[in-house]
Amino acid sequence: MQSACTAMLQVVFCVLWVLPAPGSPDVSAVTLQLDGEQRQLTWDAEREDVAVKIGEFLEAHRSGEPVRNDVELLLRQLRAQTARRKADISTLPSKNGGSIKKVLPPRKGSQIALYNSHEANIAISIDGRVQCVLELERLFGVRYYTPSLSNATERRHAWLEAAKTIRDRCDCEGGGPGSCPRRFDSGILVRPSSEAEANIIEEVFSVDEWRYIDHQEAHAVMAYYASSMRTALVVVSDAAFHVFHVSLGSVKRIASLDYGLGTMYMLLAGLLPEVTGQPLDARCQYTGKPESGPLFPEFLSGDLHLQCLSWAGKLMGYAAAGTALEDLQEVAREAFEVSGAMPKYSMEHIMSVTFPTTELPARFQDALQQVCASDEGQRNFAASVQVEFERITNLTVTELVRRVGPQSLDGVVMTGGCALNVLANQRVYDFLEKEGGEAGAGSVEVWVPPSPNDGGLSIGGLWSVAPPLARQPLQYLGFSLWDSESLEEAANLRGARRLQELGGVDFLAELLVGEGSLWAERMERFGRPARPIVAVVRGRQEFGPRALGHRSLLAVPDATMKDRMNRLKARQWYRPVAPMIAEEDLVKVFGRRILSPYMSMAPEVLEETRKKFPALAHFDGTARHQSVSRADEPWVHALLLAVGKRTGLAALINTSFNTKGKPIVNTILECLRMLDELPDLDYVLIEDWLFEKARS
Repeated sequence: MQSACTAMLQVVFCVLWVLPAPGSPDVSAVTLQLDGEQRQLTWDAEREDVAVKIGEFLEAHRSGEPVRNDVELLLRQLRAQTARRKADISTLPSKNGGSIKKVLPPRKGSQIALYNSHEANIAISIDGRVQCVLELERLFGVRYYTPSLSNATERRHAWLEAAKTIRDRCDCEGGGPGSCPRRFDSGILVRPSSEAEANIIEEVFSVDEWRYIDHQEAHAVMAYYASSMRTALVVVSDAAFHVFHVSLGSVKRIASLDYGLGTMYMLLAGLLPEVTGQPLDARCQYTGKPESGPLFPEFLSGDLHLQCLSWAGKLMGYAAAGTALEDLQEVAREAFEVSGAMPKYSMEHIMSVTFPTTELPARFQDALQQVCASDEGQRNFAASVQVEFERITNLTVTELVRRVGPQSLDGVVMTGGCALNVLANQRVYDFLEKEGGEAGAGSVEVWVPPSPNDGGLSIGGLWSVAPPLARQPLQYLGFSLWDSESLEEAANLRGARRLQELGGVDFLAELLVGEGSLWAERMERFGRPARPIVAVVRGRQEFGPRALGHRSLLAVPDATMKDRMNRLKARQWYRPVAPMIAEEDLVKVFGRRILSPYMSMAPEVLEETRKKFPALAHFDGTARHQSVSRADEPWVHALLLAVGKRTGLAALINTSFNTKGKPIVNTILECLRMLDELPDLDYVLIEDWLFEKARS
């Protein structure tokens, strides 16, 4: 059976595409491409119903085949194209005619919330302050972990283990592991979670009442309260596109636009073998031939279907290796315009689609042929998709800001899985930062939370009932090492040394840089490469998909380090690494002070800085940076300043400490196994213990 990732893309390329067509003020027209021929359909906009006209047309030309899905898709694109030419926000494509508005009153007490789907998570709070978040992938060691929906026994086991982990290991109000409540005033289920999960949780905890919260609303609430804004426009973009106006606890959905940008972006990535890791031959054997066949082979099934969730992040990095071309951009543009139709197709309809590629419009055949022809064609397609994704995101967000009125807002909050696309975030940031703005929007702040994807939804659930009384930093709400009690024994067994005794962050800075008096005194003992890669494992795990210095691989940003890090993690050659930069040196790197404590932005690095520190920037000259202040993380900030004293720039390159396809590490056993087995990993710092790779 095909996965949703691969099968839905077939629909995108086999539907009939609406093209703009001229007409009088009273007559509307579309050009339909049927069997390789363009046929024009016109109707009187004042007197005739477009749905009926298109339906009749398709019935007449397709021998009575079911056409409901095609009609819906055509209408959606027509509305989307119309919206680009009209000014009134009410003409923007909308799935929901109404809006929801609710006021979130300050409420004290204890809450527990969970989200049951891919990137499943559970969290608890006391008086609105989040105590811990458990992303189930970190517990079970499976990226994007999804408790089984079809196997009740497996689902029960997963949520029972999660609840017990919260009970036994969560540190509430500094009381240590196991100090959290056993009874909660409220339980919140973020849809599509169900009563079944609530019943499992109540095998471990007592919950006075259970509530549901809408998926998109949970995104909006979490992101808003994670910001410092009082009044914000919150844009939630993933498989749908919803817009909220949130002010002092009042949450109002003001638009539901007909986009599924995240789904479409992921599916277009599925055409690229250097992204998916799958061969291209099976996909291209039907291109330009009259025989019917699927656009994709059935290469994803069972648990492997979750790997498609990594495609979007890979495509974003891969795009920098290509050049955007207008003909490929046109294909991507149309795909994004109709992306809102994707969730409306039944899986039975999607998986039954086969077709000859010769029936595709010429521009789509050309795009497929370029993808099939060469690596260069694939990279250019990736670049074109990324450019169009940025364009439609920026166009939509900035136009919404203009229409709502920038003077009424403290800023824009971007969330949902699409907010992991740091290049699109940066484009919106740059546009809205301009005083006066090209759209007259004025200077508007842009904020992205630490986990805009579904991994943060349980916090949105908590805050929908009991909002925080003050803004809470969220970087490090994960758990301490699962086997922390074995650390001292492991250190003694392997001859590890305490970093503080060696000289603290000053020694570590000299070790990373490969020079200095403290390092020279101990060079005989620490006889590793002049500039090593050091894994740092300290404190509680990061919350969200980014490593922010608590489960990180660190190195100085010289020319060889990016390749060494990608080799260490068995990652693709095009994957970027991310710099962490002390706030004091942001202007040195970017020429401006762009705060990004959660790696949410990707500004362009100054050319002079790129020459001195080449590993800071990706192929396109941008850097997905983590800005670090003393308030954010005092130890990491001190390390960066110590590095800066020796290199002239308070920055290191950073990537998550994990192996290919696995979640971020959280056991001492796994840390030391990787130190032993990975040739490019030289040291592991666990809390204050520095472990060195054994000499051969």
